[in-house]
Amino acid sequence: MATLVRATPTPDALALLFVALNAVDAGTTAYLVAHGAVEVNPVMAHLISAGMTTFVLLKVSVSMLLAVFLLRYTVWSLKALCVSFVGVVAWQVTLCVTS
Repeated sequence: MATLVRATPTPDALALLFVALNAVDAGTTAYLVAHGAVEVNPVMAHLISAGMTTFVLLKVSVSMLLAVFLLRYTVWSLKALCVSFVGVVAWQVTLCVTS
């Protein structure tokens, strides 16, 4: 008889997932903006106006810093952010595929 093993990601894996999801979000945002979409977040829109490379580098860098902070102080919020960003990335990818 097989036993079920509950797969629980390690905090480090969650941090990597969070950064990866942010990188995908940045890439899909860059693609969509290049194809006529408008960024609705005013902070991100300002970064995009500074240049797409600046936008992507800052978004990924800030997500790395946030992941390190959350790993140290509150891993549960890192889990919640990962779940949220899965939704964001799914939406962005859907927009990329359908546009």
